Amino acid sequence: MKIPAVKEFASGQSMVGFSLLLCALIFYYFAVLRLDYRKTRLLDLGPYPDAVEYFVQAKAMFKGRWPLIQIAYDKLPSRYPFGYPVLMLPWLKILPGADSVLAPFRTNQTLGLLFLLGVFSFYLYLEMPLTGGFASLLVATLPGFSTFCRSSMSEISATTLIVMAFMFAYLGLKEDRRWKIYLSAVFLGLSLNVRTQSIFFAPLLLAMPLSPFKAERLRWFLHCAATCAVFALAASPVLLMNTIQFHTPLKTGYDFWVPYFSENHLFFSLRYVHGNAHSLWKELTLQPRAFETANNFGTGTLFVPAFILLTCVGLFFIRLDRFVGCAFLAGLSSFAAALCYHAGKDARFYLPLLILLVPVAVLPITWAAKNLFAGKRIIVALTIFVLFTAACLGYPSRSGYNTVAIDRSQAWDALDFGYLGSQSPRYVAQERFAERFGGQSGILLSDVDPAYLNAILPDSFVAAPIDGEHDFKHSKIWRYGAREALALVRKGLDRGLPIYALVPIRDMATQKSRLPSLPGYEWTISNECGEDAVILQLTQARSGSPVESYLSPIEH
Repeated sequence: MKIPAVKEFASGQSMVGFSLLLCALIFYYFAVLRLDYRKTRLLDLGPYPDAVEYFVQAKAMFKGRWPLIQIAYDKLPSRYPFGYPVLMLPWLKILPGADSVLAPFRTNQTLGLLFLLGVFSFYLYLEMPLTGGFASLLVATLPGFSTFCRSSMSEISATTLIVMAFMFAYLGLKEDRRWKIYLSAVFLGLSLNVRTQSIFFAPLLLAMPLSPFKAERLRWFLHCAATCAVFALAASPVLLMNTIQFHTPLKTGYDFWVPYFSENHLFFSLRYVHGNAHSLWKELTLQPRAFETANNFGTGTLFVPAFILLTCVGLFFIRLDRFVGCAFLAGLSSFAAALCYHAGKDARFYLPLLILLVPVAVLPITWAAKNLFAGKRIIVALTIFVLFTAACLGYPSRSGYNTVAIDRSQAWDALDFGYLGSQSPRYVAQERFAERFGGQSGILLSDVDPAYLNAILPDSFVAAPIDGEHDFKHSKIWRYGAREALALVRKGLDRGLPIYALVPIRDMATQKSRLPSLPGYEWTISNECGEDAVILQLTQARSGSPVESYLSPIEH
C-alpha cells in the first residue's frame, strides 16, 4: 500500500514535468530565439568554409540546381554532405531574398525547439512526465546545445537524427516492435547525409539481432538483413552523390579540396588520441583552452563538470538490458572515432554523445525527487539536487578561450550575446555593394569567400578571389590563382562587363597591388562600402589616378 506522500507525488508528476518543460522553453527563448543576428558578426557565416558551403548548397538546391558551390563561373563540389542544406529549404522559401542568409540559423533554432518538445514527448509517451521535464531542462541548459542551436553549423541536425534513432531503438526493444527498430535504422541512415561520422553509431543496429524472436531462425536473419538494407537505403543519397561527382561512393569533397589528409590516411589515427583526450580533460577540469568552433556562437564551453558528475552518478542507476548493450557499443564506437579524428580537439564532435548522456543524468534526479516527496534519504537527495542545479546553471565553468576565471555560469552567459560581436563587416560590405550595383551585372573580385558572395549577391554578378590566396587553394584538381584571375577579368572586359573589387580600406594599398593589372586600365575608387570596405572599379587609365591620391593620406 502506497504512503500518502508517494501518492501525492505521483499525482503531481505531470504538473511538475510540464512546469520544468516551460522553464526549459523560456530559457531557450531568451538564450536562442530572441538573438538578433543582424547585430552580431554571425552573418558572415563563419567558420570558413563550413557554414558558407552549407548555405551555398541550400541556395543552389532552392534554385533547382545541384548542391554545388560557385567560384567565378565554375560549379564545384562541396566538402560537406547536403543533408543539412536540405533542411534549410523551407526557411529559404519563407525568408525574403535579403534575409535568406538567416536560413541556416532559423533552421537550427527550429530544430532545437522541436528537439526539446520531442524529448519531453518521448518521456510523456513512457508515462514519465517528471523525468521528461528534468531531461528537457538539462538539454536546454547544456551549453553545447544552446550554442549550436544558434549556429549555422550542422551539429544540431545530425544530433537530432541520431537521438531519434536511439529513441526508436529503445522503444522497439522495450515494446518488441520491430517496425520501430526499422525506423531507428532510417533515422541513423539519414544522419549520414548530414555528417558522415554518424556511421560510427552503426552498432545501434544490433537492436534488431537482440530483439526477441519467437519465430524460426530464417525470419530472424531476414529481419537483420532488412535492417541493414533500410539503413543503407536511407544513407544512399550521399553515397549516390559521391558516386556521381567522384565516381566512387567512398570519396567525398575532402578528397577534392584537401587531398593531403586522404592520400596520407590522416583523417583517423591513433596519434591523435593523446591530444584529443588532453583537450577533453582540460575542458572537464576547467583549464584554459584554445579557440574552438563553439567560440563563434557562444562561450566555447560545451559541457560543465557538474553535468559529467551527475552522469557518473546516473551510471549506478542503469539497469542492464539489451538496449543498454547496443547503445553502449554505439556510443563507445563514436567516442573512440572522435578521439582518433584529426580534428577531435574540437569538442563539437562529441555533442551527440553529450545529448545521449542526458537520459543517464536524469536517473538520479528523478530518484532524488521521489525520495524527497517520500521523506527518505533527504541528505543524499538534496546533494543530487545541488548537483542538478549546478549542471543547469553551468556553474562553475569557464567562458571564452585562454581565460583565467572559472566562476562563470553558462546559463547566465547564454543570455548575454555581447561576445558575439557587432555587425558582420562581410555582410555589411556585400549588402552595400548589392544596394549600389544590384540592378547591374559584372564581376567582383574579393578576399571575401567567393562562394559566399555568389550565394548572397544577385545572379547577375559573379564573384571570384583576387588571386591564389583563398580557402580553396589546396585542391590538386581545380586551380585558381593570379593567372586565372587575370583571364577572368579579360573575359569580362571582352563581354563588356564592369569589373569591381571589394577590399578593406585599411589594407587597400596592399590589396590593390594584388589585383589583376592590364595595360591601359587602372583601379579607381567607385564607392565606399561601409566603414571597413571600399569598392574599386577597373576603368580605362587616365592621368592623375584618383586611387593614388586617395591612398596617400591613409595611414590608419
